[in-house]
Amino acid sequence: MAAFDQLIDRFADVGNAADTAYAVLREAIVTNTLKPGTRLRADDLAKKLGVSKTPVREALRKLQAEDLITVSSGNALTVKSITEEQLFEIYYTREALEGMAARLAAGNAGPIELARLRAIHDEMKSVSANLRQFRQLSGEFQLAVFRSARNDTLYRLLQHLQEQIRQFGGTTLTQPGRAKEVTAYAKALVAAIEKRDGDAAEKIARENRRRTLELRIKMLRGSARGGA
Repeated sequence: MAAFDQLIDRFADVGNAADTAYAVLREAIVTNTLKPGTRLRADDLAKKLGVSKTPVREALRKLQAEDLITVSSGNALTVKSITEEQLFEIYYTREALEGMAARLAAGNAGPIELARLRAIHDEMKSVSANLRQFRQLSGEFQLAVFRSARNDTLYRLLQHLQEQIRQFGGTTLTQPGRAKEVTAYAKALVAAIEKRDGDAAEKIARENRRRTLELRIKMLRGSARGGA
């Protein structure tokens, strides 16, 4: 598993064995390197990571507390699978919280934060044909909006929800015209924040998240039909 090996190299210096195991496994889950339903055996993971079972078990306990892994039949630990019902729950929650974050950003964003939002949007326009780069910038734009709200609790909640969707795999940006829609959304949101128009900022953020849910459900149901 080349991608997993790359994560091991990337997080080699994050701290002690437990820190490394946690960082590698967490990133593998949220980036879909370890796919939903994958069984997680402490023995196998310890060998792969080059550490003892104790730090791996500690990492697995933390990931279970974060609701990224779950206990399945036979007491086996597996990467959590997200159902369609849970997907709706996550997106409805994200819509409300992202709307709040956009409203707060319109009131709280300073010159540096506004410059950051403009810069990311400009870069998004220049790489719209490159899916990987565009997806990364789209995520950075969302986080920049969340930071601009200047509410640490809200930021942590939204970051966690964003990671849960990353874990789901795939991206709505593969849908025809979606990259253009996201670029237009970012432009409109930056303009609303610059104008200190909280009502408009919240409306724009909510509509974008609703549109993402619509596309995500379309992808999910299409995949289910394709696999039938």
